[in-house]
Amino acid sequence: MPGGRSTVGVSAPIDRELHICSLLVHVGPSHVDPVQDLIGRLGGIEIHAVTADGRMVVTIETENAAEIPTLIAKIGGLAGVVSAALVFHQTERERDGTGIVP
Repeated sequence: MPGGRSTVGVSAPIDRELHICSLLVHVGPSHVDPVQDLIGRLGGIEIHAVTADGRMVVTIETENAAEIPTLIAKIGGLAGVVSAALVFHQTERERDGTGIVP
């Protein structure tokens, strides 16, 4: 390419995404301990708060947006779970190790 730069052997930056979601999970009070245990076994999920009446604040972190509804459905389908509602979803992008791009 006359006067231009060659792109042979140069790869484009790779975009990576990080999805951070917050859920409010409501569990029957007698199921709090077993549900906490089951949620704790799911990768990329953390429980931040639990009330005596069975409400939980849960976060999901994943690189694939398609996993979010699947994980919410898994949580919502656990025995004793009354509801699992998405409260917040944020996406951050990283360009080939150069830092997070909003």
